[in-house]
Amino acid sequence: MPEIASAKLSIDPGLLPDPEARVLDVGCGDGRHLAAAAKRGCVAIGLDYERAELSGARARTRSLGVDLIVGDATRLPFRDGCMDAVICTETLEHLPDDAGAMREIARVLRHGGLLHGAVPSHFTELVFWRLSRRYYHTPGGHVRIYSPYRLFEKLKRAGLRVTYRRYVHFFDSLFWLRFCLLDLARPARPRSDFEAAVIIAEALERPVPTWRTRLRAAFASSRFIALLDTAGALIWPKSLMFVARKTRAARADHETATMVVDSIH
Repeated sequence: MPEIASAKLSIDPGLLPDPEARVLDVGCGDGRHLAAAAKRGCVAIGLDYERAELSGARARTRSLGVDLIVGDATRLPFRDGCMDAVICTETLEHLPDDAGAMREIARVLRHGGLLHGAVPSHFTELVFWRLSRRYYHTPGGHVRIYSPYRLFEKLKRAGLRVTYRRYVHFFDSLFWLRFCLLDLARPARPRSDFEAAVIIAEALERPVPTWRTRLRAAFASSRFIALLDTAGALIWPKSLMFVARKTRAARADHETATMVVDSIH
């Protein structure tokens, strides 16, 4: 539900480095976390695999002086230890080589630098995967479900030790539950992955209902709504937010380019 998610953050901006620190957002998508880093005064760089995905980030950060780059999370075009922090939210679960991306994130972080990440909540994902084939079985969708232990062990092997974790996004889980239940009740299933992708694309192009517009504004302005979201996430979260510190050097498995191949301003 992009009209809701785009109003919310899956990181705590207060945990980002001091102003003028270098921050890379891997899988920056619509740029909301990138904008939060830039507004804090950080030197912010956004990277995404698809050029089309960066259009929202470009519009959101146009006046903030960020750099946007087309690139691969498993081959980051930066030298070792050049970043003070990396943001990677709702991205690792999409990547076939998530371990490679974790190693690359650790490589570009300075010693002691922080990864600010988020992945879908384990229990919630299990329910959604069982309810709706369209939820996960679409091109570019989720390819795995992380239990906290599995995720933290993978990060540890890459040289990243988790120091903070919190479940978030109660309302997002309710919206996706509605999506999955409606899909379960559909009399006919999409006959192919392409048909499923077309259905989702058409849904995303529909005008946002007024109630969702009002709710999006409420997330940005209402402490009461924010408190409800925080309390509900203790029971039915959509995402697991975490912070991991680089504790040792991570050796890349391949030669990594140090030049930016394709950038967008």
